[in-house]
Amino acid sequence: MLKLIIDQGNTQTKLALFQQKKLLKKIVYNQDNQLRELESQADVVILSSVGDASAVLKELEEDPLLLTTNTSLPIVNLYESPENLGNDRIAAVVAAATQFPKSNVLVIDAGTCITLDLFMKEGYQGGSIAPGIHMRLKALHQQTERLPLVDLGGEVDIIGKNTIQSIQSGVINGVLSEIDGMIDRYKSQFSDLKVLMTGGDFQLFEKGLKNSIFVDPDLVLKGLNEILDYNEAIS
Repeated sequence: MLKLIIDQGNTQTKLALFQQKKLLKKIVYNQDNQLRELESQADVVILSSVGDASAVLKELEEDPLLLTTNTSLPIVNLYESPENLGNDRIAAVVAAATQFPKSNVLVIDAGTCITLDLFMKEGYQGGSIAPGIHMRLKALHQQTERLPLVDLGGEVDIIGKNTIQSIQSGVINGVLSEIDGMIDRYKSQFSDLKVLMTGGDFQLFEKGLKNSIFVDPDLVLKGLNEILDYNEAIS
């Protein structure tokens, strides 16, 4: 059975085809015919959206499983305000729990926002939300009179020799220190902690963090696939 996974995020929409747990194809959705072509190959569809999903729903021939607060999950969700919990966060946690079902797992999603989420054998506990790298760069430009809007460069030294390098150093090295510090705090409280990272900016952290991490750029897609499988099994 082929499954179409649609992950509509803050900045882009990803489409993926799965056969069982195997990811066969993944693309960034930017043309309507892409969605129609993949849907024609799929037997079932799941749609996760962090915003207005009406445009995507209009292009689909069949009704998908729409991930909402009421969707059944293969894990226990202990978050106190599930109606405000981002679909990408819970999907990433489901995937992490599937990979490490007997461990404490900290999931870091480095995207528009940087989220940290903790899964324990009792269920999903919650975590934290902070501005992502691009959001911080934009804030420095928009909230000051003279600082430019800076793109991410290559390797960033701790000492910036000019304004652009100084902004890059402050934002990127600051975020690295922030995440390393958060991982250390989690490790001090939770034993046998596995750390998984995903998100669009994961490459910036993969080699920069002092803590050992597992990297999986497709964690959210894999979690949505698990949620779809679970709902198909209980329906």
